[in-house]
Amino acid sequence: MAEAKGTIKRDRLYTEEDADLGLIKDRKIAVLGYGSQGHAQAQNMRDQGLDVIVGNVEDRFAEQARADGFEVVPIAEAVRRGQVILMLIPDEVQAAVHKSDIEPHLTRDHTLVFASGYAVHFGLITPPGFLDVILAVPNCVGAIVRERYARGQGVFGHFGVHQDVTGQAHDLALAVAMGIGILRFGAIKTTFGEEVAINLFAETAGLSGMIKYLLTAFEVLIEAGFSAEKAYCETFYEVQFLVESICRMPFGEAVAFGSPTATYLALTKTGDVVTEDVRERMRQMLARIQAGEMVRDWNLEQLAGCPVLTQRKREILEHPISEVEKLFLERKLASGGI
Repeated sequence: MAEAKGTIKRDRLYTEEDADLGLIKDRKIAVLGYGSQGHAQAQNMRDQGLDVIVGNVEDRFAEQARADGFEVVPIAEAVRRGQVILMLIPDEVQAAVHKSDIEPHLTRDHTLVFASGYAVHFGLITPPGFLDVILAVPNCVGAIVRERYARGQGVFGHFGVHQDVTGQAHDLALAVAMGIGILRFGAIKTTFGEEVAINLFAETAGLSGMIKYLLTAFEVLIEAGFSAEKAYCETFYEVQFLVESICRMPFGEAVAFGSPTATYLALTKTGDVVTEDVRERMRQMLARIQAGEMVRDWNLEQLAGCPVLTQRKREILEHPISEVEKLFLERKLASGGI
């Protein structure tokens, strides 16, 4: 097993003791978008006594926000009335909405908060130079952000500064991070460029690469004559147990948590499949992400009406694994077990 070479960089973990929520207590928070992150962050901030309104187009998310007790107004009005603006609408529409409904109403009294470095780092949005621009990012989906917060817990996250006009941007970023709940666990400081590079890497060569890896393993077992149930059980189904082990104990202990046979094979034979060629392909993917190639491809895909994405979604929905996974999921729900 190859080891990382050179000095390994470490980051400081910031917690609630490092932040002052009072910096935004008297400022109206405008949450733009009430989707995955919007609903979680708006509710977490309101639970801490912050004054929150929601800016959203009239759709099912606006209806949900009203049902959750928020005042919902058009995005432009939310910007005019708010002082801390949380940009939580999807990446692919941020630039257009920023140009039409956000930028015309920004003043020096605003703080613009992003939950991803995507639009700013790749030049899709150039914020005005007269206001603070910061980053506050939970490292998981909004449903988990809200669920953990409601249980008195937190999730890991990032925060950062793109523009510091007031001299308070760092402290404001920490205050927002505290407001959305990520300082309960802890957050590290990053740049917009670092955040988006790591995030897109996880969505291509990193975590999301597991989907392709597991599907390939499933297909190899099917080709060898094993049943779909056996193939699914030994690939997708057992991932849950590995992940739970990794979350409960140090990685080295989790790897050795199974039988001696499983430990021996995991530590001595998996390198025959996950070869140095995979490492090099990961490096190439990271370089392409940092060069903006992935963003260019996604922009072109959207201009064309997303034909490739539509086809890939269809393929994954029609994959032979769909029937057997349906059985396992139904049994899990019916039994109340795992």
